[in-house]
Amino acid sequence: MTEGDKSGMDSNAFSQYLTGIYQGGCVMLSVAIGHELGLFKAICEEQGPFSLEDIAGKLKFKPRYTKEWLSTMVAAGILHQDRDSRLYTVPEGHKPALLKNTGFGPVIITLSARADRIKKCFQEDGPYESPEWFDWFNGYRSNMGEHTVNSEILPLWKQQAHIIPRLESGIKVLDLGCGPGNYTNIIAQRFSNSTFVGLDYSETAVEMANKDKAERGLSNVTFQVGDAHNLPEDWTEGFDMVFVYDVLHDLPDPYKALKQINRILKPDGCFSLIEIGFHSDPVDNAGDMSAAMYYCCSMFICLASSMTEEPRVGYGACWGREEIQKAVLGAGFKISGDASLVTGN
Repeated sequence: MTEGDKSGMDSNAFSQYLTGIYQGGCVMLSVAIGHELGLFKAICEEQGPFSLEDIAGKLKFKPRYTKEWLSTMVAAGILHQDRDSRLYTVPEGHKPALLKNTGFGPVIITLSARADRIKKCFQEDGPYESPEWFDWFNGYRSNMGEHTVNSEILPLWKQQAHIIPRLESGIKVLDLGCGPGNYTNIIAQRFSNSTFVGLDYSETAVEMANKDKAERGLSNVTFQVGDAHNLPEDWTEGFDMVFVYDVLHDLPDPYKALKQINRILKPDGCFSLIEIGFHSDPVDNAGDMSAAMYYCCSMFICLASSMTEEPRVGYGACWGREEIQKAVLGAGFKISGDASLVTGN
């Protein structure tokens, strides 16, 4: 039995394994609430041990509800409580993770709220999609901008020697599937010599992008509503770089979109594709709880996007690096590097 294979577990061991998954899910609901209510921020601001009254008073919360949340965190090993003083502590080394990683917790609440809609999508005579999630997702993504750019996008680009120097010197860049434009605007602010275009099919997202642009006082970026499957003809060979962050698997026809991207790039252009890098075969992801999490999120979210219109390819978030590489090569690109599927031609 391999590490990820549970088929050799006896009934008792497998029951305990399932119970652990259930327990973790319940705790994550409290983590989500803690993030949204600012509880993690409040406890991480404390210098040294703190009391229930310190946190409840700071946030103007009812002490009894605050105590129940703190007790959940103690039982889960996230906080420590001293038996005698009743004071709580957070190890300094844990604070960065509590402030960053708990930001994904609210996704659990959103997925739970969509359960009844998704159950209808399973039925043969039910809908293919449940598109109301986009408004929530645009808001969620707008809150994660700085973290995503600093911890994911820029570090990956630095692994490709030519991207950052070209952005610094000044090139024309398309952010395809820009959503609320926060990534585009943050990057445009960093690389003021370059010009940026953000394109998204959601009018709401583009409105949010333009509002954020105005607040930042940017003049080197524009946003417009458009379809990744049918980019403007006058864009042919018009861009030095196209980047697509966590979007390709959400499209109803990613193959057509890839061909469109190839068309609009200059002959020496660069295509930066950042996708979720699991394997394409679920068997190869067996035992990987991170992959299991993404399959779950995909069922609730990504399929709702890729099933909105024909041909409803529906690859989902775990389309996988092997199949994505085939698609990229099939669209005429050459892969110059592989860092969570950052590709360039």
